[in-house]
Amino acid sequence: MLPPVRTRTEPELVTPRQRRVVAQLEDRARRTELVAALAGAGGLDRERAARVLCAELGELETSAREVGLDGMAAMARAMRRVVEHLGDGRPGDWLQREEIVLDDNEITRDLIALALQAEGHRVRAAASVAELAYFVSERKPHVLLTEAAMPDAPGARFCSYLRRTIGLEHIPIVIFASARGDELAALAREAGAELYLSKDQGIGDLMHEVARLFEEILW
Repeated sequence: MLPPVRTRTEPELVTPRQRRVVAQLEDRARRTELVAALAGAGGLDRERAARVLCAELGELETSAREVGLDGMAAMARAMRRVVEHLGDGRPGDWLQREEIVLDDNEITRDLIALALQAEGHRVRAAASVAELAYFVSERKPHVLLTEAAMPDAPGARFCSYLRRTIGLEHIPIVIFASARGDELAALAREAGAELYLSKDQGIGDLMHEVARLFEEILW
């Protein structure tokens, strides 16, 4: 009797970086469902919805290509071109400006990421400082938007800690926190952020301040 044929296991078929890219599909699927809900409710017009989807697909294409998932990269590229055509978008719009959104609240991350993408920004969303470090090691952002503190990082001098340990020197850090008023100002000063807003002020104010930051960035 012939010995049973041994099949390759998943860890042999997929590298850790490839598994990370595959795991990102879940986050992107959730945000895509949110885009569809917003568009269906009239909260997002066709052009802005297409811009968000192009950004998601563009990021997926880049990540997949970097880890050798050529089939996934090709699929994402083809889908992005279709969405660009349907939304009358210009190819490559999603490459222009980039932020990382750092927040351990899933809903907050998704809403901020979608709002930024709808304005033509390229966005990566991190749920922890460890994930932020991974993203920055791949590609530095132009701006970091974050809560005032995260569970896996010290609360005091939070922004200084991020710059020192993750390499965010000269990267503007915007705190968009649940705190308000004097409490928010104290947290932001302690953390060392350049700009701080309360989530109560709304995403519209955040978009305005991010746009102002980009006007000051030298490319």
